[in-house]
Amino acid sequence: MVNPSVADGGPGTGNGVVGGASAVVLGLIASVLGRSARVRSRRAGRPAPRPDHR
Repeated sequence: MVNPSVADGGPGTGNGVVGGASAVVLGLIASVLGRSARVRSRRAGRPAPRPDHR
């Protein structure tokens, strides 16, 4: 988040403001997707609970 906060000018000036901001957003999305994949893979190793048939 350093680049967008210290860059002079705005989008279109060539300072990488848009690229820096999009990198932060894409990094957060990747972190969320990676965590959800990790949680799902851990759940896949356990057998599903069996319902009680009474």
